[in-house]
Amino acid sequence: MRRFGSAGLFAAVVISLILAAACNRGPDPKTQVSDELKNANINHVNIDYDRNAHVMHLKGAVDSTAERSRAEQIAQRAVGTSGTVANELTVKGVDDRSADDHDGDIRRVLKDKVDNDPVLKDRHINFDVNNGVVTIKGDVRTAAEKQTVGQMAQSTLNVKEVVNSIDVKNDTTATTPDERRDNRKR
Repeated sequence: MRRFGSAGLFAAVVISLILAAACNRGPDPKTQVSDELKNANINHVNIDYDRNAHVMHLKGAVDSTAERSRAEQIAQRAVGTSGTVANELTVKGVDDRSADDHDGDIRRVLKDKVDNDPVLKDRHINFDVNNGVVTIKGDVRTAAEKQTVGQMAQSTLNVKEVVNSIDVKNDTTATTPDERRDNRKR
């Protein structure tokens, strides 16, 4: 009888822990923003939430600058202080071709900046540009390199916002800059 009591107690503790963990997750920010945008009659907004980087991307076209701002406010409330919002929404009636031209120009300028940097030119860095919002992805070796790429993007003409999602992957096998450079060639 004691064995059955212990097993039942153990099962009850496990179930309690699972339920407690499920309750602590909180609402899904993407679902929360989607629901609130619908309630605010703001349609045609695509929401991408990068859980790892805690970045909410708002994409699509809205009817006015007021709707664009309101969508950003709603998303900001959902991610709170632990995340960021990349507002990539366009306002209908704005010349989409000029926005695309600016995005292409920004991408080219950033690629040139990285290609001309003696340290960064060997790194794998990608720039996704949408309505002046630059999302940076790839790998660098130090936090300083990540910061440098972010500053390059921030200082580029027509950039509205920068989301720096670069991963820092240290090369721990090399001890000097020459050794690290030699390891990259292998």
